[in-house]
Amino acid sequence: MSLVLLHDLLDRRAHLSPDTPAITSGGHTWSYAQLRDRTVACAQWLRRQGVARGDRVLTLAAGHPQVAVVSYAVSRIGAIHSIISDQTRPFHLEHILGDCAPRLVLAAEDAATTAASLAADGSMGVAVRELDEVPAVPADDEAALTAGVSVDPVALIYTSGSTSMPKAVVSNHRQMLFAARAIQRRLGYRGHDSVFCCLPLSFDYGLYQLYLSTLAGARLVLGGGDDAGPALLNRLRDENITVLPAVPTLAATLARLLGRTGTTVQSLRLVTNTGAALGVATSDRLRKHVAGLGVVPMFGLTECKRVSIEEPNADLVRPGSVGRPLPDTEAFVVDRDGRRLPAGETGELVVRGPHVMCGYWRAQELTARRFRRDEVGQPLLHTGDLCRLDGEGNIYFVGREDDVYKQNGFRVSSIEVEAAAMDVPGVHLAAVLPPADGRGARLFVTGPVTRDALVAELGERLEQAKLPGEFHVVDAIPLTVAGKVDKRALSGVRDTVPVGGGAP
Repeated sequence: MSLVLLHDLLDRRAHLSPDTPAITSGGHTWSYAQLRDRTVACAQWLRRQGVARGDRVLTLAAGHPQVAVVSYAVSRIGAIHSIISDQTRPFHLEHILGDCAPRLVLAAEDAATTAASLAADGSMGVAVRELDEVPAVPADDEAALTAGVSVDPVALIYTSGSTSMPKAVVSNHRQMLFAARAIQRRLGYRGHDSVFCCLPLSFDYGLYQLYLSTLAGARLVLGGGDDAGPALLNRLRDENITVLPAVPTLAATLARLLGRTGTTVQSLRLVTNTGAALGVATSDRLRKHVAGLGVVPMFGLTECKRVSIEEPNADLVRPGSVGRPLPDTEAFVVDRDGRRLPAGETGELVVRGPHVMCGYWRAQELTARRFRRDEVGQPLLHTGDLCRLDGEGNIYFVGREDDVYKQNGFRVSSIEVEAAAMDVPGVHLAAVLPPADGRGARLFVTGPVTRDALVAELGERLEQAKLPGEFHVVDAIPLTVAGKVDKRALSGVRDTVPVGGGAP
């Protein structure tokens, strides 16, 4: 069976292994055959709600299993899906509703009230229904479903920068299928794997766990935000998890829980990471407690899903590398004038390949800046990320342009300082705010560490000129819905204990 449209992934898997567990959530498990039937039933129901080809369906939920159903269902009728976290602030949600103009909003129970209120206030004429209303059994007397072609858009994936309003990356079937298959070829999910995803499905890293699991015939176990804390270790054991997609904060939590209990997770074989750089110290702690564990750094962005994937545990020989580009993908760095730079020099990363998405929804000027064209009209994604390549083509992420700053005549990367701080004994999590508003760089850490110890230990790991101007030990570092450090909120965090002046 050829893979042309997104739901072809599921139909092929349901044909090959219909009784294999597909999704576990809330103590219930659906087989691949059951998941397929639910997506057909949902597609029929969506059409009865007036959803037609090209219409947008917005799902407002975090890790609800029906989100997976809707994702495949919209593909069956040629509609476009957008998944938004139910933790999204009303201000941003109102913007998204006005931006994508959905035909229908499907929401978890608590979020449905908020969505209905915003839709009514905005006079948008958007219907809001609860996810639990979607039927599970297809109707036998329904007419054949109408899909589309591979270049039709199937998803609007909202993302935002540190200061911008959410913007949607337009993704078509062909691009998403290429990305999923290319990632699967590198990671090698297996049919007997159990993949634990407590990342929100609104985060494309979380959403693609659905497609990767379907490709492999693996079982996807959906968790929630509560599973990313003290409950994590027990969830991994209880479900015999073999693969954990993580962001650095989640990986650090697991390493801390393993160290605190002195136990392991025998089933766990693979931890992947993206969203931000994973420090060598965290990787080492994970491998120390889980025998045979493979830790895989990756690099990507929503505009092309994934750029590169490193070999398991390659940080032991290539610290900081996020691997080589995916198959049929070219990545290179350029200077400010767009000229390609040689190996070892830092510049903006540019990506070419079949997974470079279509652009931004209703944002022509921004699309023109980021999604440029080469001399024959092929798309070039200018990522805005500063990177360098070594002689073998491995990519090293330096930081976003606003994460790299000048201090004492040195070019300093927040990534470098955060990685050094995470290596300090007692530090659980670290984040740097670059210089702004007349203040120097500020380092925030959590964990049982004193400021004096932090300053001394960091001085052993960084040149004196690169030490931040301020050191702050705090109770908690704010995170986004996706589990990344929320640097917009970080500047207002207060110290756990009084802190003196700047670095010595």
